[in-house]
Amino acid sequence: MWSLYKLRRFKSLAIALALASALLYLTTYNQQFIIKNFGYLAESLRGVTEVRMATMRQNLSFFTNISTGVIPPEADAKAAEEIYHRYGSELQVICPVSKRLGNKGDGGWDMCIYSVYKPHKECLVYSFGINNDWSFDDGVVSTYNCTVRAFDPSMNATDHRRGSNIWFYNQGISGSDFVNDRGWQLRTLESYVRLFNDSEKMIDYLKIDVDFSEWSSLEAILNSTVLSKVKQFGLETHTREMSKKASSVADLVYYTGLLRRLQDAGFYRWYWHFNHFGNFVSKNSNRKLTCCFEMVFLNVNIPYVAS
Repeated sequence: MWSLYKLRRFKSLAIALALASALLYLTTYNQQFIIKNFGYLAESLRGVTEVRMATMRQNLSFFTNISTGVIPPEADAKAAEEIYHRYGSELQVICPVSKRLGNKGDGGWDMCIYSVYKPHKECLVYSFGINNDWSFDDGVVSTYNCTVRAFDPSMNATDHRRGSNIWFYNQGISGSDFVNDRGWQLRTLESYVRLFNDSEKMIDYLKIDVDFSEWSSLEAILNSTVLSKVKQFGLETHTREMSKKASSVADLVYYTGLLRRLQDAGFYRWYWHFNHFGNFVSKNSNRKLTCCFEMVFLNVNIPYVAS
């Protein structure tokens, strides 16, 4: 007769053998079940990653009746002018919440403050074209405490720091890096971002108001990758009518093409208005038009972050 101790050992051994057999069964015959379930887990995790990487494109409302922004080769001056002015004065996306920073009139700019577009801690603004009007730049600092890099070589002012957050540079923006016949140092946006070690930083607001130099600057910007780090873009455009000259069809094709490339890069216009200082009567259509639009674009490819 077995002792109670031997009986307990036998039971333990039997249980261990049973568990080993079960494990061997699962390993041998149920590999597909295990792989399948781990596959579901992998797919599930991939779905979470995709949700986290969703962009603002999925969280904004777009206008659907906008024009293509393409001037056909056969267009005459009247048709080209019509397409340019129509495309430049269309809203493409809705910003539900916005704020005016700076003057109500010339010098101030509108900022979308919806979701990720609202500046937060360590926000950064690049501001080209000051003309001794600091209302926008001061407004950015007083409202959101952003760092502002301000540029304007036309003010005859030396590099200096304005308050605690604004750095002024006696330089301007263009389509390449050079010193012009006025002795102004001009650079591309990409060059400035590298110069100030801002390449890995997000620019919360890029403002360019540089009286016709915006076109060559914009072309260089579009030919770089710097826009991927810009959340919002305020741009004043100018045509030759600003200087009492007539824009050619080639001019209008060039202007409209750059604005279309900006849209293709993910920048959609949520705000615009005429600069009424530049009103003129068109010789092509006898319509009252403007040489100058103020536009603000949202980068809809910015990653969405739930608040």
